Amino acid sequence: MRRVLALLGQNLALALLALALNFLLLRLAPASPFAALERDDLGTVFTAEQRARLEAHYGLDRPLWAQFLAYFGRLFQGRLGESLYFNQPVTQVIAPYLANTAILVGLGFFPALLVGLLLALLSVAFHRTPLDGGLFTTMILLKSLPPYFTAMALLLLLAVLWPLFPTTATSLPGMGFGENLRRLFLPVLAYALWEVGTIYLVARGALFSVLGSPFVAYARAKGVPESWVYLRHVLRAALPPLLARITLLLAGSLGGVFFVERVFAYPGLSTLALAAVGRFDYPLLEGVFLVSLGAVLFLNLLADLLLAFLDPRTREAA
Repeated sequence: MRRVLALLGQNLALALLALALNFLLLRLAPASPFAALERDDLGTVFTAEQRARLEAHYGLDRPLWAQFLAYFGRLFQGRLGESLYFNQPVTQVIAPYLANTAILVGLGFFPALLVGLLLALLSVAFHRTPLDGGLFTTMILLKSLPPYFTAMALLLLLAVLWPLFPTTATSLPGMGFGENLRRLFLPVLAYALWEVGTIYLVARGALFSVLGSPFVAYARAKGVPESWVYLRHVLRAALPPLLARITLLLAGSLGGVFFVERVFAYPGLSTLALAAVGRFDYPLLEGVFLVSLGAVLFLNLLADLLLAFLDPRTREAA
């Protein structure tokens, strides 16, 4: 219980620090959000009175400390403010883009997790064979390639040289379910290929760390079939710390999925973040950063809690 409270306290402190940096870094930017609105509005220029009214409406005319207190007050009320450009609540603007990113992550990560675990089991079962060597080399290569390179290679091969799939993942009105899935295939594949190498290497290391344990030798001495040794004993013992590490991998993969979204023009959080940066939309950019930071902190906390509850060694140390 003390360990859980300590983890909650650490993550709360990190969250407060991240929220403060999220506010301050944007306010230190030299550009004005209204300058971007003027540029986007076909040359329309605000008068001094109009600019003052806009700043008063959005609270940008107040001292920095007053804006900071208002920012935290809105957060504790569950409000992220109003977008300067879209003139809508930030939560409404973010929701569809967040859903798109979640779909891409879900369709890419969990198949990569299943394939990575199965290939790691094969490598452990056929250790020091050509199969193990080939899998290890391939996964090292996939892990070494940055996600944008994998995405551009797939785009070139399967959408340009062999036009089997569309070059963009943007959905248009009236598209059917099948066409939407077809447009999602390349982004999902690029993200999954980037993830599967890391998952394989992490799982392979965790399985090998358990393979030499006395209980594995005892199971073999009892005549337990080799397949059951790996599935029921080795995988079961390696799973608790492995789940925690995979949860951390999911948290760290959010940066990679943003690159994939940009290559395929996928309407996810990265698209919205770049639009907010180009228009200096402070509330919207704060909202995007807040959602991303919240996801990372939540997954980090979940990984720590999984390790604390599932790994007996951690419970004994606590």
